[in-house]
Amino acid sequence: MSETLVKYIEQHREAIESALEEHLPVSSQTGASRLNAALRYAIFPGGKRWRPLLTLLGAEVAGIAPGKAMPVACAMEYLHTSSIIFDDLPAMDDACLRRGKETLHLVCGESLAVLAALALLNQSYGLLSRTAERHGCFRAGITLVGEAVDCIGADGMIGGQVVDLVLKGDGQSDESLVSRNLKTTALMRLTMMSGALACGASESDAAELAEFGATLGMAYQICDDLLDELAASEDLGKPAHQDARHSRSNHVLEIGVEGAHRLASDLVTTGLQRLQDRFGSRPAINLIEDASRIILGGAGRLIEASA
Repeated sequence: MSETLVKYIEQHREAIESALEEHLPVSSQTGASRLNAALRYAIFPGGKRWRPLLTLLGAEVAGIAPGKAMPVACAMEYLHTSSIIFDDLPAMDDACLRRGKETLHLVCGESLAVLAALALLNQSYGLLSRTAERHGCFRAGITLVGEAVDCIGADGMIGGQVVDLVLKGDGQSDESLVSRNLKTTALMRLTMMSGALACGASESDAAELAEFGATLGMAYQICDDLLDELAASEDLGKPAHQDARHSRSNHVLEIGVEGAHRLASDLVTTGLQRLQDRFGSRPAINLIEDASRIILGGAGRLIEASA
């Protein structure tokens, strides 16, 4: 990790955590204390906070001060957390570990886990529309809510989860694997463009950021599959070998460890070049490149260690 990225993370870490607390959809209803505890357990302490950081960096690429996009950065973290709460449920991946601690449904029960995930999901819509309204971007607010619906919906994260549940064995088509990875690519697409669009970026700039997000999301998912295959649970903070346990196909199974890592690296290189072609050489793009290389590097080191 470059010194510049370390400084950027340190510069924004406290503000991100404070904003996540400020915007957390806690209930004021009598008897809702267990829901509020479940929400805090799910959000704090968090993971690497890549999605809020990338939201802020996406805004900066478009020339927008990152502080303006902070509520949107929270929305992306809430969306991500809601998705992993659903993903971990017994009816889905049936996972026991997330971010190095017991999964929410094991601690609070399935009912509260589902309600907490829904509360985070709904708060995300509100943060997107209210942030755009605050900056006078009323049309962008409508667009963003529609983008979030598409991100989460039947041709987005939900559709990807369905394909993930039914995709068994090797010999799968590239189209099937792309559909399966919608769980990650759809959210990363929204992450990269949402802060920029909510704060006044042009639709064309936001669209270019969205395309990069989809590319980065695919590379991220491939690296996540590599880590699932090669890493230990204690290092991941979640159960390893989940795809093998559920007999699910992925790019690692289809094209091998080295082929999958090469594909992820090529995707990142192509995506970064498109960003530079559109926006020129900007410090925020250099930081995005550094973050992307960290994602690739974690899987790469495991490949070298297993060779």
